[in-house]
Amino acid sequence: MLQYPTPVFIVGSGRSGTTITASLLSDLPRVQIAKETGYISQNLSLLRDINNPSSLQRLIEEVNSWLTHSHWENIASADGFRSFCSQYDIHGCQAFMHYVWQLDSPKPWHELSFIGDNTPLYVLAIPAIQELMPNARFIHLVRDPRDVVTSTLKMRFGADDPVLAAMEWHLLLGSWLMAERIVSADRRIECRYEDLCTDSETTVTRLAKFLNHTEEDAVAALARQSSTGSELRTGFQKVAAAVHHTRLTEPLAASRVGRFLSELTSAQIQAIEEVTQDGMIAYGYTLTGQREHPLMRENRMCFLKAAIRDLTRRCMKRLRGK
Repeated sequence: MLQYPTPVFIVGSGRSGTTITASLLSDLPRVQIAKETGYISQNLSLLRDINNPSSLQRLIEEVNSWLTHSHWENIASADGFRSFCSQYDIHGCQAFMHYVWQLDSPKPWHELSFIGDNTPLYVLAIPAIQELMPNARFIHLVRDPRDVVTSTLKMRFGADDPVLAAMEWHLLLGSWLMAERIVSADRRIECRYEDLCTDSETTVTRLAKFLNHTEEDAVAALARQSSTGSELRTGFQKVAAAVHHTRLTEPLAASRVGRFLSELTSAQIQAIEEVTQDGMIAYGYTLTGQREHPLMRENRMCFLKAAIRDLTRRCMKRLRGK
């Protein structure tokens, strides 16, 4: 009987290193981490009803809108899915997710040990994913929220106010901590983006061993990532061309850490730390000063003001076409 590749999801807050991690791990033998799919958490009902032809057609339409947005070269089709199921004798919603992932794979699906994707926001859907794929593994990336906000504010998407961006970081971190209660320890691992940048070999080796690979495999993957530059060989070439992923082609380095110190104002840093301080302390990030959460001061207005500022700036971006 054919042994299906084990599904693996790389999750966390956006701008936390999920894409570079996916690219690195895809350079391991028999591992394929596809580019972001994004559709799973928003189409659970269609996945559960996939044996219904109309549900399958609607699902394919939803999937292809995501794949096109994420620069996939291939798209899904009902005929392609049926052919995949027939070839490998795999059926149902799990089969569909595997089918979509293999569209992005230069390696034959049946030769893989692990397959998955790096949609960060799937951290909000871990219970549902685990229901659909009980053997799924999860890799959680966490990054200093001040650097996450620094990067997020430059994007044409995502929160456009430091307080709101900080709140989102804390919410996503909380989602992971809750998921740890239902995902067995042998099926989850996490690492800090800072460790990935400053102690790459040790960190990538930990991740490689989580996917049943050796230290030698990890070192080789790192060497390939450092040497290929703009000519990535892991299927992320088009992703690297996007404005928010241009650093994907750069070697991991300590210079990626602590950019908030020169790019954020002291007021912005304080506002971020006030909202995220508990998560920061839990993950070993040092606060720049003593902080008090706004809710401790009964200052709920700061969240309302942040939401209004964020909505206004997003609308302005849309009007400018950015």
